[in-house]
Amino acid sequence: MIDEQATENRGKQILVGGAILAVVFGTAISLLLFWREIPGLFGETVGKFVGIMSTPFFMETSFVILGFLIVVSLNIWRRHKDGDEFVTIEENDDGSPPAR
Repeated sequence: MIDEQATENRGKQILVGGAILAVVFGTAISLLLFWREIPGLFGETVGKFVGIMSTPFFMETSFVILGFLIVVSLNIWRRHKDGDEFVTIEENDDGSPPAR
């Protein structure tokens, strides 16, 4: 039997992760397309980072690191939301399971 709350939480986690990836993807695409329009020193700096980011080795490495950071961040957020993992198990003296 599938737990409906676990399915709902998993769906929410997938949506949050997908939203984060969509924002990162949108930011990367817009920087690649429009970095020349940013004026001044900031525009030159963004252009330098876009050049570094779009080289093959650095691009794959940066996306792997970014994906890892997203997964770790979501896990930390979930653990903070769920609370402490310390669980006490009640035992009866006669060895029978505790009453629910």
